Amino acid sequence: MTKNLLKTLLATVALLPLAGAAIADSHARTDLVIADLGQPETNPWVINRHRFERCVADALGVELKEFDDQNSEEQHVSQAESIMASQPDGLIFNPLTAPAGIQVARLLEDNDIPGIAVGRLVVSSYDDDYEGEDFIAQVTQNNATWGEAMGRATVDLGYEKVAMIWTQKGNISATEIWEGVARELEAGGVEVVAEAWDVLSRENGQKYAEQYIARFAPGEVDAFIVIGAVAGLGSKFAIDQAGRDDIAVITTDIDEQVAQFIAEGELEFSIGGHWMVGGFGLIQLYDYLHGHPIEDTQPKVGLIPVTADNVETYANGLLNGCILSPETVRSLSKVHNPDADLSGFINDWQANWQDYVQ
Repeated sequence: MTKNLLKTLLATVALLPLAGAAIADSHARTDLVIADLGQPETNPWVINRHRFERCVADALGVELKEFDDQNSEEQHVSQAESIMASQPDGLIFNPLTAPAGIQVARLLEDNDIPGIAVGRLVVSSYDDDYEGEDFIAQVTQNNATWGEAMGRATVDLGYEKVAMIWTQKGNISATEIWEGVARELEAGGVEVVAEAWDVLSRENGQKYAEQYIARFAPGEVDAFIVIGAVAGLGSKFAIDQAGRDDIAVITTDIDEQVAQFIAEGELEFSIGGHWMVGGFGLIQLYDYLHGHPIEDTQPKVGLIPVTADNVETYANGLLNGCILSPETVRSLSKVHNPDADLSGFINDWQANWQDYVQ
């Protein structure tokens, strides 16, 4: 073998990964229309989910059309029916409740349109509990560890008598999260003195907090555990109005106001990052529409506990911009990177998130 021929072969080998990427990119569709169905932008989770999902859509060249259900099961299903009539290439949806999610899954099957649920669960276990072809996956968060983190924070902060304000029953994810909270509270000897299950809203957060404040004197309750920052801020407003500085709020989701409250010591704990399920689900659906099978039908995004120690990094990094560059997004897609490992990235995200914001 001559030296010149050897050089030519080495140069060819060196270019193979780039050539493979170029070939993959040349087969990427630019005409895909994906519908997104979820709740209105009245809480941080939805706002942040849409923000990240739009960045992913832009990076992949997908047209994303957003629809909201006005926080109504009936509207969720009705909107899904309208979406099916428009025949999008696929659907991303956050089911308001499991029963509503099942109806959307049936619509996907009836219309032969692939769809992925993000966030709230349609069924507890996709592989065990669902049979069908067009509802292809559900990208969720680790509900058990989410709840356990909230419960553990409550114990670690020294609270002993808590009241709960939670979203309506029929939501599998919310039930699993509360079970995680309750396990940690029981292990830490914390008493749950009252529970409320209702539609997640600022008004309900305030309403139930006012009821608890009227019902429990100082010393009889020392913290409210509230799912969702919208309801959490409603509860905090009621506490402030009543002058009850003996009651703390443990909540979830983070927007700029929640981050500011944590930084100022007005709130001690929240948890976030779970809204990235939308963008990750979009990558899965995008790859599926290009002929790549779903490898993980129920990936779980780890949540990020936020306290005064890391709130500045979280707020500056995850509440602004796209978080992941277009190049990083495409590197997570089999269409653009044959070696992409989206599930691995999701599994590592909770531990590595600060690497992407510093």
